[in-house]
Amino acid sequence: MRSKALFISLLLSAIPILMFPGCTPDTSQDVTAFASDDRITVMVDGKEFTSYLFGSVHKYPFYYPVTGPLSGETVTTWDQEPYPHHSSLYVSLDWVRSENVERGNYWQPRHELETGQVFSRNPQIVENDGKAVVISDRLEWIVPATGTHHFNEERTVRVWAPSPEVRIMDFDFEFEVMKDLSVSPTGHSFFSARMRPEIAVGCTDHGPEWAHLGTGTIVDSEGNRDEAGTREKAGDWAAFYGDNGGFIEGLAIIQHPGNSYYPGLWVTRDYGFFSPSSFCFNEEPVEMQAGQTLSFSYRVVVFAGDHEEARIEYWYRDFIGSD
Repeated sequence: MRSKALFISLLLSAIPILMFPGCTPDTSQDVTAFASDDRITVMVDGKEFTSYLFGSVHKYPFYYPVTGPLSGETVTTWDQEPYPHHSSLYVSLDWVRSENVERGNYWQPRHELETGQVFSRNPQIVENDGKAVVISDRLEWIVPATGTHHFNEERTVRVWAPSPEVRIMDFDFEFEVMKDLSVSPTGHSFFSARMRPEIAVGCTDHGPEWAHLGTGTIVDSEGNRDEAGTREKAGDWAAFYGDNGGFIEGLAIIQHPGNSYYPGLWVTRDYGFFSPSSFCFNEEPVEMQAGQTLSFSYRVVVFAGDHEEARIEYWYRDFIGSD
């Protein structure tokens, strides 16, 4: 009798699997946030995943660290020589020209704020329900040396963790152009990530000092590899990954086809930088008029494993609403 009862119990427990063979357990992680004087910190499963750093000492707000899901170590870097102005995960712009401003430089040098600074005006946590965190901010792009106001910006990011191996950050940027201006062709442009040296692609293309770097790989949505294969290509996404504290971890940037000036061609560097830039490879400056609005959306996937194990193509299709 006991065996029969046990059999029935096991059968009943299997019914959901038999009826819904495609279902998988919910492995999403708890996501919470808290604010302090100069940052908003996002926690995943009780550990720091990232912090939004918006203090007025910075050239622009940025996210650091961006922690790998298994190692507990950041996959990005900040204040890393020889390009310390590459600040982890960020949006910025150089060569903004307007009346009385020959070069509005919001990119670098990081301690020369007079040439251009992005001011955070209203950082806040607008959602914090344990399943996801949403952070919003209102920003002003100003050249303090002349008082020239180039952009107003509204930004939001939604952070969620669908599994122990994946964290996702969905970014939306809305810009209002405040003056007639132009952006000259520049590699110092827009939404960018700088990976830590251990994840860089070891190479000598930039000189012998780069040869020791990295266990890393860059791959784009078309299967192109590393800087030589991905630079100036129009892939839907690019991923950068390598050995991070004994775990293969990385970060992918996905660009949305609804973005202004889409597609952004990829600026990739084997030493650890990559960006889908709409302003790098143009033959002429991009002209903008006062009152014009610009919109950009990006998905960042921080993952364990390689791009196939992390299903970056799936996360791209999920992001754009495609089957």
